Order: sequence, then structure tokens, then C-alpha cells
Amino acid sequence: MSSRKFGIFSSLVALVLLAVIRLIWASTILAAFPAPYGPRIISALGVLTAIAVTVLIDRLIRVFYWDGYLRRKRRLETPALIEDILTIALVILGASIGLFFEAGVSFTGLLTASGATAIVLGIALQAVISDVFSGLSLNFDGSYAIGDWLTVYSDHLDGPVYGQVQGITWRSTFLVLADGPRVMIPNHVMTSNPVMNHSRPAGPKRLFVEIPIDSRFPSERAMSILLAEAYRSVRDKPFSKALEPDVLIDRLDAEAVYLRVRFYADPDLINPSVARSLMAVALHRAALRHRVASPVTQVEMVPTPESFEFGTKEARNALGHVQIFGNVLDAQQLDTLVAACKVRTLADHTTFIRQGEAGASMFVILEGVARVSVSVAGSEPREVAVLTAGDIVGEMSLMTGAPRTATVTSLTSLRVLEVTKESIEMLLSGTPGLLERFGHILAVRQSGLSEIASAPQAKQSVERDILARMHAFFFG
Repeated sequence: MSSRKFGIFSSLVALVLLAVIRLIWASTILAAFPAPYGPRIISALGVLTAIAVTVLIDRLIRVFYWDGYLRRKRRLETPALIEDILTIALVILGASIGLFFEAGVSFTGLLTASGATAIVLGIALQAVISDVFSGLSLNFDGSYAIGDWLTVYSDHLDGPVYGQVQGITWRSTFLVLADGPRVMIPNHVMTSNPVMNHSRPAGPKRLFVEIPIDSRFPSERAMSILLAEAYRSVRDKPFSKALEPDVLIDRLDAEAVYLRVRFYADPDLINPSVARSLMAVALHRAALRHRVASPVTQVEMVPTPESFEFGTKEARNALGHVQIFGNVLDAQQLDTLVAACKVRTLADHTTFIRQGEAGASMFVILEGVARVSVSVAGSEPREVAVLTAGDIVGEMSLMTGAPRTATVTSLTSLRVLEVTKESIEMLLSGTPGLLERFGHILAVRQSGLSEIASAPQAKQSVERDILARMHAFFFG
């Protein structure tokens, strides 16, 4: 039996005993105790019986409303302060009713008689009373609740305190900090200082990571690189892709430009400090991968780089990570293809692939972000994917000459490596059997690995269809 159900049972037993003694044994008590003690005992039993009724009601409310309805059904935690206030109110109500019917004492008379005592106690307990009334106001206005993540700012604290609300008592609010400890903050501090509630309204909140770059490095390129990595990172949980990330210049000086990468994460799913750390790691790796120059923090006698542009090495590395080339071409063939490709720079909001148009090239995204959208007759274009560094688009049009199946538009300044039909023809002419290997990889990409593994006949059908289209496109 749970403690609260045991409380109901014990309250019911006490109520029955008091009622039996008050109603059945009243004459025995009056006979045993001379006046005025006998009548006073009977009156006291009546008052206690009234209080027992209200205690039983309080126990029932705790079990069936606080626990049964709010906690179990609605998954809401009720502060202990609210439960205690209701308990005290019910007990006072029961005592008032008992005193009124048993002794004719008015509750207003008790309040008047205790006025002077209340004034003395109020002066002596100003801090306690301030905390209590602050706790009441916090509970009734719903500024925060148990489970919310807060940042508390106060001159009484060493710095902003970030934590999750674990409890709200008469005098204090308890926060569990991100690293585990629990801190107790007086309620008057919570009501007299700024408090940021990260959990309300519910949903993802914007966070940011600051990345400094060398002031000589093109800031537009750095912004595209970092934004592309932010888009890549928010594809997966615990980040949120409901709201798009962005990058802006926060400030700059003679040595550095400080970029602020903003993104969204739900504080109820991940600690914001952890989310910022994960994003910072991803952005740092992207900066290293793309050789984004960091600001110089000490005097060094080094030559200024001639260029931060993409070279043959970077282009070859990008092509080598593309499945249809890295898994088919050897090193010499890959070098030949790289020499025939070119790097293009596209301004933001440039549409470089249009749905339905003929195509004879594909693009490898080197830097930046692009949006892929599909138009269906009678409806607005619908976004189906966001491409970032390392992604490819247009490979079926390059290999088969098929019309473009989607529209691709740059969201930022974009750098792409364009692979054309002429560069592929040059490879095919010197390597018999290369066409079939390309066809196999394209069939895998188009059908999906799991489908091919379970349906070899479907694989052969897809390969035959792609090979026929490739033969027609290159040799027809």
C-alpha cells in the first residue's frame, strides 16, 4: 500500500473513532468528568472530528487529483507548495467550522484577536514572509513550473545560473544544474531578478556558436562553408531542422572577423551547452577541412598565401569521395577527370538546375548550401532536400541525358565542381567496360541497397535500363 493510500486509510479510521467517541460515548464522558471539563472534552472532540473530515478530504484530493489526474494522466508535476497551501486551508476551514458549531467562536474573531501577534511576527520574519509570498506568486502566475529549464541572473550569484526546476517549496526554488549539483535559490531572488525560461514556449530555441576567422580570408566563403556545415549538422537529432540555421558577422577587428553561427535545439531534448559543443566541433572540423584561416594571435614571419581558392588537390579529393567515381575510377582516370572539370562560383539564390530541362552535367557541392525542390502540377514547389559540401546532384542527367527531375537553387554563395558529358566521353573512349561499371553504381543508387540485396532480378532490370540509356546518350 502506497504512503498516500495509507494516509487515506488512517484518516478514515481516525474520523470514525472520533465520531464514535463524540456521538456514542458523550454521556459516559460527561458522567466521568465533572463540569466544566466534560463539556469541554465533548467540544474538543467535535472540533477534532471536523478537522478529521477536512484531512480525509485533503488525502482524497492528493491521491485522486494531484497523483491520479495531474501526474499520471496529464504528466504534470504540482509544486509541493500548492499542495501544502490547500492542506492548510482545509484544516483551518475544518477547525473554524468545528469551533463555530461546538463553541460558537467566529473565525473573524480569532483573526482580530491575533492581529497584534501577526504584526510582531511579520517584523521578525520579513525575509521568510518575502520568500513565502514570492513562492505563492510564482505558483499562481505560472512563470515557470517543475521541469522547466531556467537561467537566473542576480547580483547575489557569481554569474548566471542555468538549471532545470526540480522543486518549488515555501521558501525556495531548487534547480538541478547541467553538471549535476542542486542549487537552492530563495524565492524572492526569483521574483526580483531577471529569469529566462528556455522551456516556454515549448519547442526548439535559438543557440549560437562564435567562430573567428582570419580577416584576410574571404568572409563570404567562410560564411558559406560554416552555414553548409550547420545545415548538415541539423539534419540529425538532437538538433532541430524546423527552423533554418544562419550565419552573420558579429564583429570584426584588424586581425579577425567573428562569425556567429545560429541554429536551433530543444532544451528539453538536449542541454544547450552540449548542443553548442556538438555544433562547435562540427564547425571546427569543416573549417579545417576547407582550410579556413584562423586569426593570427601572435607575430609570425610567414608569407601571405597567394590564394584561398580551390586547387587541383581539393577538386580531386572532392571527386574521390563521390561514389560513382571513387568506386569506379583508378587514380590515373580520376586525375584525367579532374583536369577536365572546372570549379564554378554561383551567387546566392541562383537556380543552376531546372526541373524538366535537358541536362548533360552533374555538380559536386564544394562549399555552401543548395535547396532541391520538386514541382507537381497544380501545386507550389516542395522542398525535398538540402545539399551541402560533399553532396552531388544531376548524376542521372550526366550519364543518361535524362531531363532534370528537380530544381536546385543556391541558398548561399556556392562553389561547385561541374562534371560534363565531354569529360565522361573522354574516359569512356579509352577504357572499355567503364560504362558497365558506371551503370552498376547508378543502379545501386537508384534502386537502393536494401532493395537490390533482396531482389536481384530488379537490380538486373534497373542496370539494363540504365545501360541502354547510357549507350544511347554517349554512342547513339
